[in-house]
Amino acid sequence: MSFTSSQVIRVGLACSAVLASRGYGLGIEFTYHDPEVLARGNAGVASNGNASAVYYNPAMLGTGEGSDLLLNGYVLDYKVSHTGAGGHTDLKDGPAVAASAFASTPLNDRVSLGLGLYSPFGQKNEWPDNSPLRGYATDTELLFMAGTAALGFEVTPNFRLGISGSAVKSTADINRGIFVPGDTFSVEGDGNGWGVGGGFEWEPFEGHHIGGTVRYWSPITYKGKETVVLRVPSPSATVGPVQSELEFPLEATAGYSWTPNEKWLFEVDVTFNDWSSFDNFVLEQPGGNIVEPMNWEDSYIIMAGVTRKWDSGWWVGGGYWFSEKTTPDSTFNPRLPDVDLHVFSLGTGYRTECWAAEFTYQYGYGEPRQITGSAPALPSGASADGKLTYHAHGFAAGLRWFW
Repeated sequence: MSFTSSQVIRVGLACSAVLASRGYGLGIEFTYHDPEVLARGNAGVASNGNASAVYYNPAMLGTGEGSDLLLNGYVLDYKVSHTGAGGHTDLKDGPAVAASAFASTPLNDRVSLGLGLYSPFGQKNEWPDNSPLRGYATDTELLFMAGTAALGFEVTPNFRLGISGSAVKSTADINRGIFVPGDTFSVEGDGNGWGVGGGFEWEPFEGHHIGGTVRYWSPITYKGKETVVLRVPSPSATVGPVQSELEFPLEATAGYSWTPNEKWLFEVDVTFNDWSSFDNFVLEQPGGNIVEPMNWEDSYIIMAGVTRKWDSGWWVGGGYWFSEKTTPDSTFNPRLPDVDLHVFSLGTGYRTECWAAEFTYQYGYGEPRQITGSAPALPSGASADGKLTYHAHGFAAGLRWFW
């Protein structure tokens, strides 16, 4: 029996080749773009006037001092484990690495320009090839790069607006097992897209700021190839064209910050992600489309933190954020180890008139998740039911220049 003669195998493989994923443990939504904001629990929509406002809230561009350049790096080291009927398995350890760059400058007294190159989404993980979960996932990699231009406008001394536009390039490479170690089903593809965003910032009373943003990313059609390598009943390999359109969520954030004086900053933000729009995954092939129900759920993120600054140039920040899971048990796939996630952060930095250096540490704890009633992986029939645990350590470092 060859792969091309088995529609059962093709359906099973295609329905497991889900590319998009969310989940703050390893999920694709990547929000770590400024060590100072990250130290404050990543709460910055109502306070961050640095160049990274291109991402956090373009309305805040121009509220800093002069021009600003930020280079930022982030490393995530994680430990994910699954224990089910097939035994215990660990996701291969990280680290995952990401970087971003932002710049801003005033155009006149009321308008400021910001530019950014960053990854708002991204994922890279690997389950071992001999794992009982290999029928769902082995290697997964999603790269999503956005080049963004933004403008911030001072409408009145107490009210600001901002807009942004992005060009997107994305590539994907996902893999899973079929029957035995060594066989594989892989999908590779790339595509282009765009994004738009807007924001506001309002200071109704001195020291009290309210901010909000909305971001929309266009669907991306990934075009590429699928490759199937079989070991049993006889070695074989086939390659064919494939494409799939993936949706990314509408995201809205609102926040409140309080600056009682120049040394203290407190902020609380809430983000809503419209993941319920991702209800089906469609894989388009010459032999016909295959549709897999996803039924993802909308989710909220709560972020809160504080920053303390000193006249010497030093600052210290601490914060917490919580992100709830999006995937229901019925459509759970270990390609995305999705859990309710608690993250604690602590950071520090030193700033002069010309430059600044910043460092932030995070600890992420995923609430143990007991998965029941998950759809079996076809054609192997493996189950993802079991207990999922997650722990992570994150490190962010940034260098800024001012002029």
